[in-house]
Amino acid sequence: FYDQAFAQLPASDRKAQRPGLVMAAIYRTLLREIAADGFMVLDRRTSLTPLRKVWLAGTTWFKG
Repeated sequence: FYDQAFAQLPASDRKAQRPGLVMAAIYRTLLREIAADGFMVLDRRTSLTPLRKVWLAGTTWFKG
């Protein structure tokens, strides 16, 4: 669903939507990590390091 939402977001709205795009990038990455761990969310907590979140936020902010 993230890919569809990004594809439909007009380029003129990207700058105004930067905070939302940053959060979407973080959540998308977290969901990928959960999938890579075999969806073991009841057995252990899957998280991203603060440095990785900052990296995702920075790259998304400057792309957006």
